[in-house]
Amino acid sequence: MSFAEKELPPGERERVMTSFERVLMPGLEKDQYSILWVEHQDKGRLELNFVIPNMELQSGKRLQPYYDRADRPRINAWQTLVNHHYGLRDPNAPENRRTLVTPNNLPKAKQEAAEAITRGLEALYHAGAIKTRQDVTEALTAAGFEVVRTTKSSISIADPEGGRNLRLKGALYEQSFTNGNRLREETERASRFYREHAEQRVQEARRVCRQGIELKQAENQRRYQRTYNIREKATGYAEHHREHAVQHHRGRTVPAAEKTALAGDQRADTVSGADRAQRHGRDFPG
Repeated sequence: MSFAEKELPPGERERVMTSFERVLMPGLEKDQYSILWVEHQDKGRLELNFVIPNMELQSGKRLQPYYDRADRPRINAWQTLVNHHYGLRDPNAPENRRTLVTPNNLPKAKQEAAEAITRGLEALYHAGAIKTRQDVTEALTAAGFEVVRTTKSSISIADPEGGRNLRLKGALYEQSFTNGNRLREETERASRFYREHAEQRVQEARRVCRQGIELKQAENQRRYQRTYNIREKATGYAEHHREHAVQHHRGRTVPAAEKTALAGDQRADTVSGADRAQRHGRDFPG
């Protein structure tokens, strides 16, 4: 996960991580999967990377936490809810739209080259030297690049080292980019519309997230059934806890109210991860 923010307030990072795990793998208890989180801030922003071994720990069966086609809508909806709830920068807002869009599987060297090219073009744009798409292609040619193909939404340049062509996508490279003023006006208008419909967008994200959690939870519970009765195990633990409390107080008779509280605490502890995930999908603020 990558954030525009350099850091999050104390405790917020942990809440986001816990929330993500519950939405990614609803129906699984903590002892059914392993996850390693690593924090990075070397790029001037907060990044939380994670690794999940592809094995369910209780059964030894293969665990595939994420299938893009099935899980992306739920995770995208969760992202919308988290950004709204914590007031984080929304990458989907028109004013935050990246000028350069590159495929996720683009080799790192090419991505760095594309970013450098776009930064240079942006500087020319802000200086008033670029106002149309034709200006963009001419600037690329003047810089020594060979423009080999143009489409409605992209410009492709030849790789100077003879590899695959580098396809540039984004606002500057689209056929509709005719002048800077129009681009700014369209962005401002789209931003107003986006803000005005924030509540509808959040409600829809909540619906998609809840529905996705219910489906994924049912699938995980079917595939990875527990080999013991959680309620029976928890009840046994509660009895042990009460006996320990009596011994600790040197034979003092535990009042009925205290026994009830102890039992209530243990019953609360028996709420499964699946139930927590379902509640999270239903009640997550935002």
